[in-house]
Amino acid sequence: MTKPVIRWAGSKRKLLPKLAQLSPKNYNRYIEPFCGSACLFLELEPAKAILSDSNSALINSYQKLKSDPSKVLSFVLRWPRTKDFYYTLRATIPSESKDDVFGAARFLYLNRLCFNGVYRENKSGYFNVPYAESRSGQFPTEKEFLEFSKELQKAEIVCSDFGESLDRSEKDDFVYLDPPYSYSEQRHRGEYGYNVFTCDDEERLIKKVSEASERGVKILISYNKAQRLRKKLVKWHLSYAPVRRSVAGFSKHRKVVREFQLRNYV
Repeated sequence: MTKPVIRWAGSKRKLLPKLAQLSPKNYNRYIEPFCGSACLFLELEPAKAILSDSNSALINSYQKLKSDPSKVLSFVLRWPRTKDFYYTLRATIPSESKDDVFGAARFLYLNRLCFNGVYRENKSGYFNVPYAESRSGQFPTEKEFLEFSKELQKAEIVCSDFGESLDRSEKDDFVYLDPPYSYSEQRHRGEYGYNVFTCDDEERLIKKVSEASERGVKILISYNKAQRLRKKLVKWHLSYAPVRRSVAGFSKHRKVVREFQLRNYV
């Protein structure tokens, strides 16, 4: 299996055997509206796919790594992996250009060396996660970046809201949804960006997946509140697996919880 080149808090890497088992054996196109590290996409190796996310920095990096990996890597692989350079690069203002190769490289570099693979923005929309010191893990090799780029050739990569991606799904497509966990009692602190999924989006998610299901789309959802969704999606199948949450900044807050999966097919 090709390795993801980014670290993503909440990644389903440890649940891949379970998710692969639950995924349908036959489908036309794979669609992932909260693509994150795209680890299930890499595990399943679909012939056709749509990878989307509302995080424009993430999507820009994937788009440029797909279209021109040599230019992206000419930045990423020559930058020193030091604390001083990390903060210098973090302080740069990302370009608004739609062809931002430097911005793609900046995202990939900061993601690999930031604390715990967390993506967090301040209220001005700028990435503000601290340097990871010794907890960043191994930096991908050039070969690993290029292998990932090769896999991306199979996918259309789109910056969009999950509802827009679901609207594009057709009969016999397979949609995997892994929304960020939402907790109504906690304030939003910019994780995954300020325009991501919250409790307020749950009803819209239910509406969109219901419409897609009626079109014959196969849907699998990973979520911490799938029991709540199942009250509206009454004929869907519910399962779960234990998983250790990794988004919290300190290990004492990273608890083993039940990760629920909800699907509309057998």
